[in-house]
Amino acid sequence: MKLILIILAFSLLIGSCNTPDTKTAKASKIEIASSPVSNPNNHDEIGFACGAGGEGTALVDEFTKRIIAKNYNHLTKKLYSARPGEVYLATVTCEKLEEEGMIRLKATELNQIEKNKRNTDTIYTCAGCGESEYFTVKQLLNDTTNYMSMGAVRWLDEILGKNSIKE
Repeated sequence: MKLILIILAFSLLIGSCNTPDTKTAKASKIEIASSPVSNPNNHDEIGFACGAGGEGTALVDEFTKRIIAKNYNHLTKKLYSARPGEVYLATVTCEKLEEEGMIRLKATELNQIEKNKRNTDTIYTCAGCGESEYFTVKQLLNDTTNYMSMGAVRWLDEILGKNSIKE
């Protein structure tokens, strides 16, 4: 009889480990939802390898799709955007595309790029799971030594097929 009770207790213990406890699941969901916000001012967020998964942010993904689709007209329009993240990505993208001979920028667009290089609006950046920082558009466009500027070069080179290994 003791053996049956021990087996029954053991099976209940194992069974409870495999099924989620709804109270625990709800508590962990609440904990995740109430975690501190890393971008409290809701600045545009730019990241080419963000978080533990190393994914691009939504804005980077949007620009990636536009570049792949060769929707360059859309990209040049973003040079004039009110959103600093779009201004930054449009500026680095248009400069690279012109450098590669893929587009030819008009004088007004070149003037806007020069204005963008003086833009002091803030962008929240991330690179990996532990690196995040606030930069101005001006800092990102003029300092080629920061991790975001180097990430932008790698990102664009990859999209344009410059990082591919040729056999």
